[in-house]
Parts: sequence; structure tokens; C-alpha cells
Amino acid sequence: MLKVFVIDSAAARRAQVCRLLMDCRIHSEPFETVAEFAEHMPSQGLVLYCDERGDMAQLVEALEQRSWLPVIAYAHQPDIQRVVRAMQAGAASYVGFPIDPAEIMAEYGKLQGSFAARLAQRERASTARRRLDTLSNRERQVLGCMLDYGTSKEIARYLGISPRTVEAHRANLMVRLDVRTATQAIRVAVEGGACGAAQAFASPSGRGGEGGNSPAPAPVLQ
Repeated sequence: MLKVFVIDSAAARRAQVCRLLMDCRIHSEPFETVAEFAEHMPSQGLVLYCDERGDMAQLVEALEQRSWLPVIAYAHQPDIQRVVRAMQAGAASYVGFPIDPAEIMAEYGKLQGSFAARLAQRERASTARRRLDTLSNRERQVLGCMLDYGTSKEIARYLGISPRTVEAHRANLMVRLDVRTATQAIRVAVEGGACGAAQAFASPSGRGGEGGNSPAPAPVLQ
């Protein structure tokens, strides 16, 4: 059964919205503020948010940090500028008040496809981050170098270590990431949001050049 979380600072209006939903056999839970809702962050459902305090961005940020639920905002006769601001802040849809439960369900139906895709993406990202957290600093560096340098020989030349050492780090990180190919390892890095350029470890403990030349920094996973 769909759960609808109603965030509205006005007690009478909040109760009215919940009654309308319950009359249509839609389970609802009321909250006075975004902060109160954030303390009981659910993993599934729909958020109905009264857009009057200007804290839509705070709501969306809280959702994206801990879960992701579609947000439908509502207000008395909302003007275009208010609707645009809410959508820019992350609202998935906007309706007028008094709300129509049938309209809410219709809007939710439109959102389900994109919601399922985004939820799956978040789950992949969360899994990838957990795997990346198991890597040592050197394994992260080798994984980062795999994006630009590819082969163990080229990575070894850049880092100033032996190809055998690179191979050992590659083998270890593949086990830790639970992947079988370099392409799969890079995919984990991408899904985990770890593909950013940063300074490589300084020579001689990390980056090393041949003949005293210092090559450009290698990408290091953050």
C-alpha cells in the first residue's frame, strides 16, 4: 500500500489533507516540518509538501542524503513563479489546494517509472561506494590510473613502481570490488562517484618519474 507523508505547518490543513487521503483508502502520515519528517525518513512512499516556507531545497537535500522519494508540492492557487522555483528545487510535480486524491494518484502514476529508475541508480551507487570504501589508498590510485593509463606497464611507469606490484594491486582491488574485468571495476568507480581528478601521491612513495621528469597528475579516486 502506498504511504503518503504530508508535510504541512498548518494543523487544520494538514488534518484535512490526511482525511481526504484516508477517505480514498490512501494511508497518510502527517508531519509539521521538514525537520520532523527528516527524523523519521522512510525508504518508500510519496511526499506531499505544502509549499509555503520556502524550504523545498532542504527537503530534497534531506531525501537525497538518506533515501529518495518523489515530492508533490501543493499550495492555494500557486503562481507560475512559485511552481517553477519548487520544480527547480526538486519537486516532481505541483498541484493546487484543496487537493484531489485522484489527481495525486494520477501524478504518482506518472512518476513511478522515473522513480523506479532513480531508486535503482541510488542502490547501485550505494553498493559501489561501500565497495570503494574497502580499497586502500594505493588501490584507489591504481584504479584511478586505470582510467587514463590502462595497462599495468603504463601505470607502473607512471607511478614509478614495478608492473608486478601494479598487478598485485589490481588483483586485490578486483577482489575487493567483486568484479572480474577492468571495465567492471571502472563501472563501480563511476557509479560510486569516485572518478575525480586529484593529485597523485608524491614521489617516491607514490608518483615517480623517469630521468627526473615529473609527469602530469594521475586521476586519483576521492
